[in-house]
Amino acid sequence: MDEFYTSLLKDELYTNLLVVDETLYLSMSKYNVSYQVTFEFLKASILPFTTVIPIEDSDMAAMERYLSKYRIKPSDAVHLAVMEKEGVVNIASEDEEFDKVKEVKRLWLTRPRGL
Repeated sequence: MDEFYTSLLKDELYTNLLVVDETLYLSMSKYNVSYQVTFEFLKASILPFTTVIPIEDSDMAAMERYLSKYRIKPSDAVHLAVMEKEGVVNIASEDEEFDKVKEVKRLWLTRPRGL
């Protein structure tokens, strides 16, 4: 696990408000962690080290292109459009849908074999 986080810190880190939304939702629905606790974690441990990229109406053309090319969820197409705008190619996500997108490399924790 330490390797994963160390590898993330080698690059400049980016996020957008849709990531914050998804993090809040999953923390509550999947892990039963309150919005307040998740927000405090994000504000203390993540956001000070990341650049928040705005989602803009100019991102819609790239979003539409990704939706059509890969048949992915609209929210994932938004992430890809925002990433493209900033030239970001690595994405830290548990969402395996990103594995089929040739323009990015998905990074995530892997479980050691046998566990």
